[in-house]
Amino acid sequence: MKVTKRWTQRRRGATVLVALATVASVASVGLASTAGAAKAKKLPPLVVGGMFPFTGSKSLLSTWGTHGVAVGVYEVNHNGGVLGHQLKTAYVDDAADSVDALPAFRKLMLSHPTFVVGPFSPTIEAVIKQFQPNNVADFMVGGLTTLDNMRYPYVFRTSSSDSNEAIAMAYYAISHGWKTASLIFDNSDNSQGFVPPLEAAFKALGGTIQQNITLTPGQSSYSSELTQAFAGNPQVIFDSMDTQTAATLFSDGQQLGYMNIPWIGDDLQSAPQGAYAKAFGPTASKELTAALPASPSTADNAYNHFLADYQLVWRTTNIIPTTFNEYDSVVIASLAMTYAKSTNPKIWVKDVVKVSNPPGKVCGTYATCVALIKKGVKINYNGAAGNDDFNKYHNVFSGFQMIGFDSNLNNVIRAIVTPANLATVVAKESK
Repeated sequence: MKVTKRWTQRRRGATVLVALATVASVASVGLASTAGAAKAKKLPPLVVGGMFPFTGSKSLLSTWGTHGVAVGVYEVNHNGGVLGHQLKTAYVDDAADSVDALPAFRKLMLSHPTFVVGPFSPTIEAVIKQFQPNNVADFMVGGLTTLDNMRYPYVFRTSSSDSNEAIAMAYYAISHGWKTASLIFDNSDNSQGFVPPLEAAFKALGGTIQQNITLTPGQSSYSSELTQAFAGNPQVIFDSMDTQTAATLFSDGQQLGYMNIPWIGDDLQSAPQGAYAKAFGPTASKELTAALPASPSTADNAYNHFLADYQLVWRTTNIIPTTFNEYDSVVIASLAMTYAKSTNPKIWVKDVVKVSNPPGKVCGTYATCVALIKKGVKINYNGAAGNDDFNKYHNVFSGFQMIGFDSNLNNVIRAIVTPANLATVVAKESK
C-alpha cells in the first residue's frame, strides 16, 4: 500500500507539472499572438485639412485646392506615408467670404488636422491668427500682398506674392513692346493688391499707364468702364476680377470690339478650358495671357514626377493652376514631420524651413528626400513649383509661367519670367 501511495503521489506530481507546462505553453502562444497583433496594428491616419470655397463667386478655387492636395496625399501615401501614418483629407467650405471663414475653421478643427492647406487669399486674413493657438500648421494659397512681411510661425506660403506676379505681368508686356496700358481690376483687396506693384514695375520698364479702372462686381454692364479704358488706344490691358464680373465685362468687350488686343490677367485666368478663357471669346487663343506663379524644378525630376502623379490621380495632364503649390505643401509638411520624428506641430513646424531651405542635398520627390533624411543627410527640397526656399516671412520667391491657350483652350506656355528677370525689374525700381 505504501508503494502504491508513493506512486500515486508521484503521478499526481507529474500530472501537475504537465498541467503547468500546458498553461505556460498556452500563455506563451497568447503573448506571441498579442505581440504580433500589436506589431501589425496600423497607426491612425493623419488628417490633412483643406479650407477652400466650394460655393460662392470663386468656387472654382476649391477645384484647384482639392486637386493639388489629392496629388500630394497620393505621393506621400504611396511612398510609405509619414512615420507609419497614412494621410487622409477633411475639407470645409469658406465660400471665399471672410464672414464664413472663422466658422469654417472651427468646423475643420473638429477633424483634428495635423496641418491645413488653404485658405486662398480672400479669407486667409480672417483666420491667420488661429493656427498657432490651435497647434495646427498652415500652408496658405495665393499671393496676397499684405502677407509679404507676415510674421506667423505656423503659417507658410508656397506660392509667390502677387507683388511678384504683377512684376511678371509688366515684364512680359514690355518684352513684347507693349508700352501703353490700361488697368481693369475689381475692387476686392486681392485684385487691388496688384495695382501698386504693377504700376511701379510698368513705369520702371518705360511703360505708361493710361487708365486705372476699378470695377464694382455684379453689375449688369461695364460698357462705360471699357470705353474709358480704351479711350487712349492702349496696346495692352492688365486685369483681375471674379468670374461673374469677367463674363459680363468680356461679353461687353466683344460687342464693342475690344477683345482684339492683348489682355494679361492674373493666375485666376490661367485654367485650361476655364470660365475666363471661355468667356473671353473667340480671340482667347491669340490675345489672352495669364501669369501663373511657378518655375518648374528639374531637381530630381520633380516637376515631371508631379505630372506623373497628377495623371495617375486625375487621368489628365492638363494641370489646374496652383495644384503644384498644394502638392508641394503636403510634401513639405510630411518631410518636416519625418525630419523631426514627430507628428506634433509644436515640434515639427520648426523643421519646415530645415527641409526646404539650403544648405543641403537638393531633392525633388518625397521618396528620395525621405531616404536622404533616414541616412542623416540634410536636404533642400525643390518641388513641383520650383524653389521652395522660405524667407524670414515664410514666403517663397519663384518665377512665373505666362500661360496662353490653344484653339481648344488648353494651356500653352508662352514665356517664363524667371526670378532673375524679376530681380532686374526690382533693381530698376530702386534707382
